Order: sequence, then structure tokens, then C-alpha cells
Amino acid sequence: MKNTYKSSYFTLNIILVFNLLLILLLITNVQVSIAQSRSAIGFRFGVNKPYADSYKFGVGGGVQANLAINRKWGFEGSINYDRINGDQSVFYSPVEQENISLTEAKSLDLVHLDLAMRYYIIPNFFAKLGPVLYFAGGNDDLSGMGIGGTAALGYQLMLDKRNKLEFVFNTDLINVRNGGNGITPIAGVRVAYAFNFSGL
Repeated sequence: MKNTYKSSYFTLNIILVFNLLLILLLITNVQVSIAQSRSAIGFRFGVNKPYADSYKFGVGGGVQANLAINRKWGFEGSINYDRINGDQSVFYSPVEQENISLTEAKSLDLVHLDLAMRYYIIPNFFAKLGPVLYFAGGNDDLSGMGIGGTAALGYQLMLDKRNKLEFVFNTDLINVRNGGNGITPIAGVRVAYAFNFSGL
């Protein structure tokens, strides 16, 4: 059990360090140039891991659309599904007894609508921030619903004038009341394919 916790903490620390390095890269490489916000539509796939020992890694996907406001700002909307996998741990009382205490975080089916503003800090590097409308179901019942938040840093790799890949490191914040840990941040790594409606 301790090895599992250490592995989870190590993986989350790697994600956090990578995000910090990406922020440092953005700060140290700020340059005068034209950012590249484009209207686009696409789909994405990724993995997730809540910042809690009672959850394991999960997967998810979604469709997204980006509406360019100008060359630096854009509005992004997306509809997503994420499978949040719960983990069960067994704890024994210090005194030998027949009773065994079980603690479990239920696995969740999370459907969420993200509405975020996208800002291009330098060409191809962007940040996103906005609200999330979510519905979380667990074991055939509704575990939580409401408004949360999302924040992300990303990089877009242009394949040609209209096709691109996006690599995004994000954190979503939701509140799961039933069978969950309450307010829970969820780290994620996503890869998306998108088609630009206008060329470069």
C-alpha cells in the first residue's frame, strides 16, 4: 500500500515539476511576435489522476471548438467524459479484532462542459482558464454536480497550415459529495487533434 502511495505521489510530482518547467520556459522566452489564435474544431484523449490517494489513474476524451477573438485571445468550449477510478484500501485495527475497516472512494463517470478563455503567451504556447459545469455519477447514482474550474498550459504543434496537435497539462476542480473526497483537484495530460478553419 505504501508503495502504491509513493508511486502516486511520484507521478503527481513529475506532472507538477513539468508544469513548473513549462511556466519557466514561457517566462524566459517571452518575445515580441504574433500569437496564433485560430478558430478550430477537434477531439482529444487523455489520462487523469485526482490529487488523492483514494483514486487511481483514469482515462477520458472529448470534443472541443476554439473561436478566435483576435490573434492572442480565443474562447474554447468542450464537452468531455472522464472515468475517475476509485481505489479501495484496507486498514486493520492496532488491536487484533475480527472487524476490518474498509475505506473506498467510488469510481466516477464524469461528464463536464468546459468554457475557457485561451491566451497565447508566445506563438504556439497558450494558457487556459475558465469554469466547468459537471455531472459526476457513481454506482448508478448521482455523486455530484455543479460548477467547478479548469486551468491549463499547452503547446500546439502545427502539422501543416490547417492541421495541428495540442499537448495540454491541466487541473480541473470539482466537488464530489457522495463517495468522494469533497473538493478534489484532478491533474490531467491531454493530446488533441484540431483542424483550423483558417490557414496561417
